[in-house]
Amino acid sequence: MNVKPSKRALIAKLILCCLFVALLISFVRTNELAAVFSRLDWRYLTLSLLLGPLMLLVSCLKWKVLLDLGGKKLGLTELVRIYLMGYFFSNLLPSTVGGDVVRSYYSGRLLGNQAFAAVCVFGERFSGLLLLFALVILAPLARPGLYASPYIYVPAGAAFLLLCLVIVIWQWREPLGGPGRKLTAFGRRLRAAGHRSNSPLVRRAAEKSEQLGDGLRKRLARVHDELGGALRLVMGNGRIAGAIVLLTVLYYGLTWVNVYVSFRAFGVDPGFLAVVALVPTIMFVAHLPLTFLGNLGFFESVFVMYFLQAQVLPAETLAMGLLLRVKLLLLGLAGLFVYLVYKRDGKIRLQELRGGTGR
Repeated sequence: MNVKPSKRALIAKLILCCLFVALLISFVRTNELAAVFSRLDWRYLTLSLLLGPLMLLVSCLKWKVLLDLGGKKLGLTELVRIYLMGYFFSNLLPSTVGGDVVRSYYSGRLLGNQAFAAVCVFGERFSGLLLLFALVILAPLARPGLYASPYIYVPAGAAFLLLCLVIVIWQWREPLGGPGRKLTAFGRRLRAAGHRSNSPLVRRAAEKSEQLGDGLRKRLARVHDELGGALRLVMGNGRIAGAIVLLTVLYYGLTWVNVYVSFRAFGVDPGFLAVVALVPTIMFVAHLPLTFLGNLGFFESVFVMYFLQAQVLPAETLAMGLLLRVKLLLLGLAGLFVYLVYKRDGKIRLQELRGGTGR
């Protein structure tokens, strides 16, 4: 059967999603989960539900700071609507179109400049990732004993390497430079050798190797260009740079409060320092796009696995994770409503996005 790559990816993500859900079920008994939900504290639940829109507003403010540098100022209400539509595409649709692409597409149409919109979306997202890398390395200092666990020191090492890679890509005028050209030349020779071979398997392997090497070089070049564009937006203006840093720090502070309050909604107190120490690493690991619908199953499994390090019972962490999932779904449903009534310049067309219009 000839299955398109996007469909194969969705099928693989569906299988992984089912596996992670099965893993969660094996960790938690139904009666244990029911007992946790029976302790629901409506005061903390209300506070937890209010934190979701507040975190969304902070993200939109940071995005607006970058977009306003283009000269044409977009209203905050408009950006909130677009961000909500991004939540809808990321968390409710099993598609290959992500929320960042949706935000870039719509803001680009409003600005009349898709390239600038893409750089702003990249800058808003990338500033958060940079701080996340630093927090993955440093936040476990709140509970230093956690560094003895490979669940902590392996992601911390990976985050350190990624920070080094960002610095290297930023400083190189041409990512990979000479080595990249040699890699491309080697791939061509490999493909030529594959064509001379009588084995179809060898030919396919050689062609795939060339494609992977060329794809790596192009991706690094793209990240270099987008990183440079994002940095040029803010480096010349100390006030803007300060606002970006402040809003990014505020967002992660709210993230810690969000998780802690969501635990307290079920009468569980994991300790705020444990939340500070673990949540950045959880967010870092949960960024791996292994399943669809906002990493359904995997997202919750990572929380359960990591909070076991703080002696929190799986049922308690799963209840908290399900609350976080419900909040994402509520934002996604709000995004669906916005999408259905959105009139400006017509609705988004998925084939346009896949064709690169979102850039």
